Amino acid sequence: MTAHLLLVAAVAALFYAVIPVIGAVVARARWREFRAAMTEASRYPTATPALSGRERGAVLGRFRFFGTLEAIQGNDRIWLSNGRFSVAVELRGVRIFLIPDQPDTGLASVPWSRVFSLPEGTPMFVAGRCVAEEGRAVFHEDLQTPLIVVLHDCPREDILVRAIGSGRQRNEYMNSFTLPSVGVGVLALILIAFRFLGVPDRLSGLIAFTAGLAPIAPFLPPGFPLYFAYRSAWKRGRLLRAQRDVVRLPLRFFPAPPAAAPRGRRGALLPDLVPYAMIRGSLDPRDPRILVSDGARIVLPPDVVRLDVNLPALGRKEGRGPGPQAVLFSGYSMEDDQLALAPTEDPMAGPVLVPGLPEAIARASEAAAQRLTVVSAVFISLNIAVNVPLLFILLALLIR
Repeated sequence: MTAHLLLVAAVAALFYAVIPVIGAVVARARWREFRAAMTEASRYPTATPALSGRERGAVLGRFRFFGTLEAIQGNDRIWLSNGRFSVAVELRGVRIFLIPDQPDTGLASVPWSRVFSLPEGTPMFVAGRCVAEEGRAVFHEDLQTPLIVVLHDCPREDILVRAIGSGRQRNEYMNSFTLPSVGVGVLALILIAFRFLGVPDRLSGLIAFTAGLAPIAPFLPPGFPLYFAYRSAWKRGRLLRAQRDVVRLPLRFFPAPPAAAPRGRRGALLPDLVPYAMIRGSLDPRDPRILVSDGARIVLPPDVVRLDVNLPALGRKEGRGPGPQAVLFSGYSMEDDQLALAPTEDPMAGPVLVPGLPEAIARASEAAAQRLTVVSAVFISLNIAVNVPLLFILLALLIR
């Protein structure tokens, strides 16, 4: 009987745990690489008409481009236009990422070989290595520089935030490996159960049957409320990890840690050589449109994006500190030695207001997400601990 039980445990572990966990690692790594590539792509300069006319085969560098689909050439090349000039994109072996127009909808990805048709005018973003071919700039996949191609229904200004916030698996366990693996495991364990019941080895057969039906156990009474509690805790943890990444985004242009920076203002240059500022201060409690920094009152830009930070989950100490601290990121110009906020033409670096210190919020978000991951694991473990023994008892009563 011991050998029978070891067989059941091995089959259940392989198909319910090992293979799905491998899929989870692959899925998490793929989305992490995508987020890192998108963040890096936001640092590339924007492609311009000056790239055209270079000698054939010349490596132009790394660039990004916002445009709409103009034409499809052959099987693997598309042409994009921004209304002023066009670039080509070589898509052989490239994955296409899709950002829908609904903010609460996750991102999807599909190999270009499985995209069968695209309407003219489809908005797209592309970033990567650019070479010259016949007087035109062509984006190519490269081993050192992955080619990022994004189809989007959202405004260009939302592409980066949506990619970083939603570019992650909703639940790493539920990946492309999981359903086939669990299905094979269920079938194998039920066949093993029938085999053991015919030996006869009733106990091993019942355990194998229980293991075969275990994937449905979380949805059964009385433990199913714990399953929904697990899902809720996992979702909140995922949202906090997304918040951690989004609040850090504007800091990519300011390499020094904020804690080491001066209290007030710091400047940087965007990839297109446009001045960009980080201004630390506090919001005027009487007028939230005013940021007070080093005694100066700065009127926030009308199109500023105010990040919605989950402060209750973070706690006042980490999220805001003493008073309504805030950090503004915005384009600027100097007029008569005075700083004047100015819009930028970069869709990935608009004015952003963070209600707190970004690194403090990121640390608190990470810590809260880790706690919620542990809580979700406890909920699903309790669910299994309650329902699986009851399932075994039910099967024991039914199978004689």
